[in-house]
Amino acid sequence: MKQLKFLETKRTPRYSLRKFSVGMVSVLLGVTIFGINFTNHSVKAATTESVGNSSRSQQTSAVGNTTVEQTNTQKTTRATQKVQQSSGSKNATANNSTESATTSQSLPKTQGSAHTYIRSLAAKSAAKLAFMNLMTTPGTNTGNGTDNGTGTDNGTGTNTGTDRNAAGTVDQNNINTQLAKENQKLANDNNLTSSDNYSSNIYKGKDGKYYKIVTIYGNDYVYRAADIQANGTAAFQWATTAADTNNNIDISKEDLGNGQTRWTVTFFPKKGLQNVGSKLSGLSSAKFGIALTSDYQIVGNVDMKVISDLKKNPTFESYTFEPGSTRATESPIKNLSTEKDFSFNPKTDVDPDTGLINNRKTLPAYNNQYLQGPYYFTTDTDIGKKNLWQTYFKDWGHSDDAYYNASDGRSPYVGNAHGLYVNNFVIKNETGDVDGAKNGDKLIYDRLGYSLNSKNGVANSNGVFSSDNFTQAMEFKSQGVTDNSQFSSYVISFTTQHTDSHEVQLSTGWKNQQFSGISANIYSNQNRFYNMFSRLYGEQRVLTPADAANPYAPVNPKDIIPGWVPANEAMKKIHTDYLNNAQINVLRNKILNNITDPAALNNIVSEGNSLNDAMKKLGNSIGQYDDGSFAAHKVDTTKASARYQYADSDKKSAYDTATDAVSNIISVENGTVNKNKGTYADQATVEKLTKAENKAWNELNGVKPKDKLDDNKKYHIDGKGGLKVDKGQTLDP
Repeated sequence: MKQLKFLETKRTPRYSLRKFSVGMVSVLLGVTIFGINFTNHSVKAATTESVGNSSRSQQTSAVGNTTVEQTNTQKTTRATQKVQQSSGSKNATANNSTESATTSQSLPKTQGSAHTYIRSLAAKSAAKLAFMNLMTTPGTNTGNGTDNGTGTDNGTGTNTGTDRNAAGTVDQNNINTQLAKENQKLANDNNLTSSDNYSSNIYKGKDGKYYKIVTIYGNDYVYRAADIQANGTAAFQWATTAADTNNNIDISKEDLGNGQTRWTVTFFPKKGLQNVGSKLSGLSSAKFGIALTSDYQIVGNVDMKVISDLKKNPTFESYTFEPGSTRATESPIKNLSTEKDFSFNPKTDVDPDTGLINNRKTLPAYNNQYLQGPYYFTTDTDIGKKNLWQTYFKDWGHSDDAYYNASDGRSPYVGNAHGLYVNNFVIKNETGDVDGAKNGDKLIYDRLGYSLNSKNGVANSNGVFSSDNFTQAMEFKSQGVTDNSQFSSYVISFTTQHTDSHEVQLSTGWKNQQFSGISANIYSNQNRFYNMFSRLYGEQRVLTPADAANPYAPVNPKDIIPGWVPANEAMKKIHTDYLNNAQINVLRNKILNNITDPAALNNIVSEGNSLNDAMKKLGNSIGQYDDGSFAAHKVDTTKASARYQYADSDKKSAYDTATDAVSNIISVENGTVNKNKGTYADQATVEKLTKAENKAWNELNGVKPKDKLDDNKKYHIDGKGGLKVDKGQTLDP
């Protein structure tokens, strides 16, 4: 996954906390870095009303009436955060900051992995700290529009658009997050994924439904929510329905903001296999797994809870394995727990060759009475790619394919057979639910298998979704035998980070079909029946219908989003040469939300052009524009100069801090600005950064030291005290 890469600050920050009262609430606010106090100053937009931020908000979860209190400012900076693990359900509310990754749900449960996770966040936030350092000044925000430290701001915006929040809020980086929070709410309300860097927005279409528009390098991609059911075609499977799939696989997700999602997948929610209207059957070595498309990356741990019905069968048959042995010991389970928790970290608890998940404390691969052979595969290596394909997708064939691990081709998987056979599955949704597909179409277009062995051709060449988009898969196997089966549910939860720019690059099916999200699958041959269920949950590319003049073509936003064409016309009036894509998308979103108000549109156009001019000056401060006129300001050039290398330490530190802050807005890669990576900043922010960068550059005072003797003293010798010359040495005349 592409991530923002910023230079780390070169100076150790020092922090302090300030406390003040608003009404009856006391709030800790502000930190001090390098002796500069940080307070909560709003970033004003041209068409949004600015009001004082509530210092504390309360949100109530939908389950258990759990209340989560969150402050708009952090009690500690992100580089030194302390994590508090919550036991809340998936519905617990999450921090909405633009770098939010610290919710109780998204954090690992084990202490070690939590610490690792925090360290990665600290590294990612280094440039953000520099940004904060430059963007805040002393003073107390009273919440009424007057800043005692910087002057008076009455916050008089027009806010004439529709469906707008009453007020924006400011995150710990002094960036207005109003649009981000709207985006998160719309994502949750409509089962979509929020934007990771202002690269997508969610709009209400002409049909009353909501669509996600991803804008990458000026191109627009339209997506809608996807909930797709598919079943196998083995004996008696043809008669199963989409409702049967939902009865055996339940999926829900909560959007945490800024592209982060908390997923919860429950396999066998009835604590066994059960089709609608049928008898419940216990599990007998039932295989199940989850695959993710490449635009989603797991953050932190994967958590599993096994919930068992003690009344049904407290002593189901269990297979346990010993390390290095393919033999299993079969015996009734001892001391069955109603709930048993497991957890693993994909980065630290997985064998890089075999894919076996094994953490003796949190998820043992051996002597596990609840699971047979947990595995996690990725396509990062050839072995991982083959293991993922032959266990997850490959259709009926030689049983050895799903029996022997690809690491050596002869060692059985722990738990032996692990095939899910998803290539066999066909779509069970009604025609029209899946863009570019109809009921009965093959679910998978197997490009992954073709890449492994092109001689076989492409399996399911008329399939809908390409298998090579699924680059991670976790696979499990229950316990139980036919006459002593297991009555349990497996609840798997994990957090992902989504990247819009990766979503639009996913492979398409032969009719332009494209899916982004997770695939949850079950395969179990038991009780004289095959049980084969698949559920895909996420987003799908919106296509024209089969009877359109141009069938199965990607839909243009102008055809479904009201005001899209006038918005594009308004955007043409804004010069965007120096704006990053985050800024462009914020302006576009403002235009769409104010499309019926000419005065507001004029303000936005003016705001955009002024911001573009300010961004050019910011780029010049680091030597990017004006045909090299500011070449001396280039960061590499500056740091190689004597002015920098021999400067006072405080001057060098000030320059490093200012430059790191600029890199947060203007991302330079190999001398070229990457507009897709810069984060949003308004004109006031950009001007402050420009001033700070130029000031720091001008104040570099390094001078290369001369030799202790100047040239005159080198070649003229005062012989008053006599002249001594070492043996063998001569003097120049």
